[in-house]
Parts: sequence; structure tokens; C-alpha cells
Amino acid sequence: MKSTIGRAGVLCSGLAVAAATVAVSTGTASAADNGGCGGPGYAYVCISRNGGTVDYTGHTDFANGATGTIHLWLWDYTEKPGGVRVFTTDFPAATGPQDYRPGGLANPAPGHDYKAEMRVDWGGKKVDVYLSPDMFA
Repeated sequence: MKSTIGRAGVLCSGLAVAAATVAVSTGTASAADNGGCGGPGYAYVCISRNGGTVDYTGHTDFANGATGTIHLWLWDYTEKPGGVRVFTTDFPAATGPQDYRPGGLANPAPGHDYKAEMRVDWGGKKVDVYLSPDMFA
């Protein structure tokens, strides 16, 4: 009798964990609809909604002597296959914690898929690329 109750408890626990995993997975998928950030802790790009505007920002925290160019792009992937660049803004790369905040896209097209991209051009042929999650307007 004791082992039957124990098995039932383990089965219920397993079902509860599975249900929680599905709930978390669903929550994560819907969070991407509202934007988010992508990239490692020292260089990442974010996209979000602020009322009727799509905002995108870049953040870096490079060691001493960081030189190069930060290219921040906003893409519309619904407009055509491969995407259309909506905005391009360039900033000089800097040492230490930096925030790069270009203007946003007012009145984005409803249902369109937007993504932010940050390219760090170190000069020569060295370029690091970071992408935000997709955000649907």
C-alpha cells in the first residue's frame, strides 16, 4: 500500500513539473512578442514598445582601449524576405558601461515583425553582431 501511494505521489509530482514547464515555455514565447534583449552581458541590443513607439537600444561594457563603431539597426522582417532596414544609427565605441539610444519608430505597422541589430565594427574585418528577439507590433 505504501509503495502505491508513493508511486502516485511521484506521478503527480512529475505531472506538476511538466505542467509548470509548459506554463513557463508559453510565458517565454509570449514575452518575445513584447521584445527583449539579446547578446552577452558586455554587449547586447534590446527592443521594446513604449506606447505607440518601437524603441531599440544598444549597451556595451568594453575593457580599456575600445575603439570602433557601433551600428544600431532596426529591421522590419514583414516588409520583404530578408528584411528591410528601417533605421541606421552609428555611434563611436567607448570604454566602460555605455548606452546607445537612437530615436524610435513611431506608429509601427500593425502585425509587423521588428528586430534590432547591433554591429560592433572594430576596424579591419572584425565585426561582432548581436540581435534582439523579434517583436510584433
